[in-house]
Amino acid sequence: MRFAAVLAIILWAGLASGPAAVAATPLSPETTEQSLAGHWSVLRDPSGQLEIKDVIGAAAGGFSPLEGDLAAGYDRASWWMRAEIRRSADTPADWLLEVEPAYLDFVTLYIEDGKGGFHVAMAGDRVPFTAREVAYRTLVFRLHLADDLPHRVYLKVKSTSTITVSARLLSPAGFALGAARRDLAQGFAHGVLIIIILFAVVQYSAGRDRLYLSFLACAVPLECMHLARGGFASQYLFPQLPLVADHLLGVSLCLSIGGAVIFAARVLDLEVYFPRLERIYMMIGRSCQWAALSVPAGIYWLVAPMVVSTVIAFFAVTSILAVRRVMDGDVFTRWYLFAVQIPVMANVAIVSRTLGFAPMPMELDLFAHLGAGVHLLLIGSGLVWRGAAIEASRQRARQAQLESAQQIERALEERVRQRTQELAQSNAALATEIAERRAAEDRVREREGQLRAILDAAPFPMVVASFPEGRVMFLNEPACELLNVSQDRAIGQQASDFYSDADERRTLIDQLGLSGAVLGVEMRVRRMPGVERWVLLSAVRFVYNGQDSTLVCLNDITTRKDLENMLRLSGRRAEAALEAERQAMREQRNFLAMVSHEFRVPLAIIEAASQLLGIYLRANDDARDEVSKIRRAVRRMSELIDVCLADDRLDSSAMRLQLDRVDVARMLSDICDDKRPFAGYRDLIIQAPQRAMAMVDPTLLRIAFSNLIDNALKFSPADSPVTILVTADSDAVRVRVCDQGPGIALDEQPRIFEKFYRSTKSDRVRGAGLGLYIVKRIMDLHGAAISVDSQGGAGTIFDVWLPDGVGEQPNELILTR
Repeated sequence: MRFAAVLAIILWAGLASGPAAVAATPLSPETTEQSLAGHWSVLRDPSGQLEIKDVIGAAAGGFSPLEGDLAAGYDRASWWMRAEIRRSADTPADWLLEVEPAYLDFVTLYIEDGKGGFHVAMAGDRVPFTAREVAYRTLVFRLHLADDLPHRVYLKVKSTSTITVSARLLSPAGFALGAARRDLAQGFAHGVLIIIILFAVVQYSAGRDRLYLSFLACAVPLECMHLARGGFASQYLFPQLPLVADHLLGVSLCLSIGGAVIFAARVLDLEVYFPRLERIYMMIGRSCQWAALSVPAGIYWLVAPMVVSTVIAFFAVTSILAVRRVMDGDVFTRWYLFAVQIPVMANVAIVSRTLGFAPMPMELDLFAHLGAGVHLLLIGSGLVWRGAAIEASRQRARQAQLESAQQIERALEERVRQRTQELAQSNAALATEIAERRAAEDRVREREGQLRAILDAAPFPMVVASFPEGRVMFLNEPACELLNVSQDRAIGQQASDFYSDADERRTLIDQLGLSGAVLGVEMRVRRMPGVERWVLLSAVRFVYNGQDSTLVCLNDITTRKDLENMLRLSGRRAEAALEAERQAMREQRNFLAMVSHEFRVPLAIIEAASQLLGIYLRANDDARDEVSKIRRAVRRMSELIDVCLADDRLDSSAMRLQLDRVDVARMLSDICDDKRPFAGYRDLIIQAPQRAMAMVDPTLLRIAFSNLIDNALKFSPADSPVTILVTADSDAVRVRVCDQGPGIALDEQPRIFEKFYRSTKSDRVRGAGLGLYIVKRIMDLHGAAISVDSQGGAGTIFDVWLPDGVGEQPNELILTR
């Protein structure tokens, strides 16, 4: 479109700056062909009502010089063209005027006859071919120049197709020579196209490849278009039907462009690779094909510019898509890409001339025709190559199928041979089996006799009944005693008469039908006449006297069932007693909580009063010692209450840890600060090189460490220190509590964490025996570990490992006394 716009600007500039007058066309004896391009003046008649007299008279001043040939595009107006011809005195008088293209509807020639009038001749593809002055495919007029004076020639052109006029003067010999050359070239181009079309028809008939149909939908209209454009349709196909020949050009143009667009969509597999573009291509292609109806409808002049403009966009977009497909490795698209590039320039120039942007030489039509032949030849070659590739692929598939069939046939023959051998072996085995079966039947009869003897001798009840009817076939003496029935009376009786519940028997029969055996089923049977007994029943299906039967073994468990009922009643009583104990425990906890609350209030009052007494009696040493005793007693009472409450909480089944991230070193430092006023002359030393973070229950952990430190203070001599060491690594926190007390004997160390246990050395130390037990329970709840290391007279060391310790930046607490 950019190229067309440039051509239009050049054409407009040329027309705007053209000469004011056109010189006469000279003819000499050496002239055989003279183009009239640049020798015309033109007049546009929008109404189409002007006559030759009007053009010569009043309208003569409306002519404007034309530089080159006329290219007015699709225009409904009539165009008048004027030129002057002058021959020299020694030049022949008879000449021919050839006007192209051949598809112009009406071309009327007016030339002065030397008598004040005009010689009038008419031609065009809507004029019957027999009415033309010269029987030739193009529009040819005879000119007789009687003298060497200028002769003025007028052409009136009117057409529903594009208004494009190119004219030249030819001598008779020059016309014959030029016509022969051009007809030879045109014949060659038409022959190539027809051969390609026939080849595509043969290929489709042979392979039924639908792509050839799309190719023919483009190639056949293209050949028809070139036949109509070159005038061959008017001369050879429809000489007496000029309207048909005229319509053939527009119809074939629309069909060929639409077919080319659809063929491109299928060649490039747009449906697979570019589905949206495929829909656009198919819509444009179908629209162009349906546009062929505009020709008989008389609106072709309106539709044709849009159809022809499609060619330029089609070449550009299709070339880009073809390059993309070639880059993806599609070999066939290479043929199509090369084929598309052949007619590009000629067709773009022809489209520019057709739309009226710029006049182009008529020789481009021949080049476009030859280019179309090469274009279709390349596409046809690509289709042949594609067909050969498809056929080769089919041959490979057939060969693979043939080889597979041969392998299957060989496998089948081998299978038949093996089956024949197997049948022969089976026949031999069958004869052997018959003999063995006869022997087996003899053995079965013998075994049945042995089985009956065994059943008679069995010490527990055994019953044989038919399956599934349940007719009693045999029962031994213990079974008769269990059921309280004689053997003669029971044989032949239905087994259902001995079941207390008919549904239990149906369930038993169903299970025997599925699995063939029932083991250890408890059920009730009827002891004649109406007493129920519990039995443990086992049954198995077997063959008895050649009949499908059931062997039933019974074990009287009535006494056991009575004992089970007694045990079940005792269990209910035990559960009731356990629930009563639980209720008592709940009431005990409630009472302990109430008592602890009631004790804490007076203890707090006593603590506060002792502190006030200490302030008031600072000068009295004896009174201050007594006050200290009161405070120590209060503290012991508070600690005892805490221990009891902690023990009660730990024993509660609903106890849950309240976890939080705590600095263990800081917690121990706070505990030591609270203990120092009551430690006497004992030093509490804590060493914590760094922070020691752990995810714990702060309340429970504080109680545990408080008990450990209290225990160390109780058993340490008056002037010996208690040392606490805290270390942390990536996954644990270690706390070590060391004292210099009398130690713990080796035989007592396994029991120190038991509830209410007190060492023999702790008789002089007050306590309830709950401290270390509570410490162990709290550590177990946290998933922590605690150990003791002690020797007699060398003190005691308790080590605690808390999981999830995190060592961090150095703590400000390094050593505290």
